[in-house]
Amino acid sequence: MSIVFNSCAVEGLEGLVNKVETTVDKEPSYYHLVKADALRIRNYFWDSIEEYLTAIELDSSNLEAFKGLGIAYKQVGLAKSAVNAFNSGKKLNPFDKYLYFEAGCCYCMEQNFSKAAIEFKKALKICPDYPEAIYNLALSYEMNHQYGPAINEYNRILANSPEFIRAYNNLGSLYMKINDYAEAIRVFRSLLKLNPEFVRAYLGMAISFDKLGDKAKAMRYYKKYLKQRPNSDNVPYIIERVGELQKARPVSPGRARLKLVS
Repeated sequence: MSIVFNSCAVEGLEGLVNKVETTVDKEPSYYHLVKADALRIRNYFWDSIEEYLTAIELDSSNLEAFKGLGIAYKQVGLAKSAVNAFNSGKKLNPFDKYLYFEAGCCYCMEQNFSKAAIEFKKALKICPDYPEAIYNLALSYEMNHQYGPAINEYNRILANSPEFIRAYNNLGSLYMKINDYAEAIRVFRSLLKLNPEFVRAYLGMAISFDKLGDKAKAMRYYKKYLKQRPNSDNVPYIIERVGELQKARPVSPGRARLKLVS
């Protein structure tokens, strides 16, 4: 599982072209901003950082420069510096949801999920229908072992954005983690209706049916997973488990060595 990195983190060439086409009569800071964005898009992050800093030195109210600086710092792994840049941007515009979202992502990078949750919640106060922020908030709760709130947020995003496949997978896996296999099956089944090619869901359903003692359905979904992922690290264990189920031997659930991998 991983957090979602998007929002203002990636700027397309079209946005850059728009900036270039409107540089007439702009202040010097703006030229450095355009150059910095171009360098960042080409993955020259350190060079872009220098240009963003120059743009800010020339104009400390250049919000876009603070955004870009934060993103560039994040790309080179300097999460604390990125947070500082985003916090400076907040002083210029405290109602920019992307600044809180990106700060939350940086805290996740540092595995400070409590602070990350605070930032994602602030982003959601500004924009309640913000699926990426809801997803990352749910994941932050889960990584902090706050499973109840995590489940609530995953269900919230699925209610608002039912096409958000990652949320189904995380929610199903979380239900398995807390041994609620019936709910896990329900979620994975919904996921497969949306995307029959999401192979991990077959393994999730197989393990869940296995834990519930439904051997026939467990074997059915183990075999579906094997057909789709014949080279998975789980294959030896699945083959062994299917053999045990076919022989109908009583096997302790503790012997299950399977894990959800892609």
